[in-house]
Amino acid sequence: QEGGVDSAFRTPRPGAGAGPVRRLYQVKGKKRIRASERDLGWASFNTGDCFILDLGQTLFVWCGAKCNALERSRAQELAASIRDGERGGKARLEIVADGEEPPEMLQVLGPRPTLQEGSPEEDVVADQRNAGAAVLYKARPPRDTVSDATGRMDLSQVASSSPFDQNLLCSDDCFVLDNGAGGKVYVWKGARDGDRDGEGGRGDGATSQRGSDVPTAGRRANEEERRAALAVAEEVIARMGHLPRTQVEILPQGRETPLFKQFFASWK
Repeated sequence: QEGGVDSAFRTPRPGAGAGPVRRLYQVKGKKRIRASERDLGWASFNTGDCFILDLGQTLFVWCGAKCNALERSRAQELAASIRDGERGGKARLEIVADGEEPPEMLQVLGPRPTLQEGSPEEDVVADQRNAGAAVLYKARPPRDTVSDATGRMDLSQVASSSPFDQNLLCSDDCFVLDNGAGGKVYVWKGARDGDRDGEGGRGDGATSQRGSDVPTAGRRANEEERRAALAVAEEVIARMGHLPRTQVEILPQGRETPLFKQFFASWK
């Protein structure tokens, strides 16, 4: 995956894994607008929302005929964040109106069929669902070291609904953003979390630095830590009863993706 993020997919979606990037995101809501990954195909589309077709070097922002202005604006912002943060600003961003799909888009999706109609009422329902669809946990293995993750994980709820405050994340710990209802679980690893030895040395969350302030932010977790972080996510998926095809994304501090950041009120 581009952008230096370790990802693990329990059951890959179309376009996941090695090879060219091909992903589809739905952008939906009235006030609490969220983007979520969808299966790559016209069956995922409707006329009431916006969609981002990510082809790696090209990002298409498709705007349904009945989408609202905030969805349109948020989709463009998210696509620009993917371009700038994950593609080094080199990808092409193209806005596409419903019914004016370019050949490159049709080559991937096929001929445009009659799409399901969208409605403003669905956006209101989506707002209610989006508010409680994500929960933030602090994850601690029995010995309080993610690299020693064995046995049942200690999960303590930090916040029960989004948007979250970025200050809740501290460099000394591992956090799980559970968006299983949206098909994804994120494991955020603080920059100093992997440096702790044994049971000591954990700083207090209230005084720990955030991701953007830590000089070592952005370093790739080693393979042992990655497996341990994946084990954290696997346990969350099993404990919360999420679908087996739920995706897992492992995010070292400083390498947060736009889709992760959207769950926070602001990101510095």
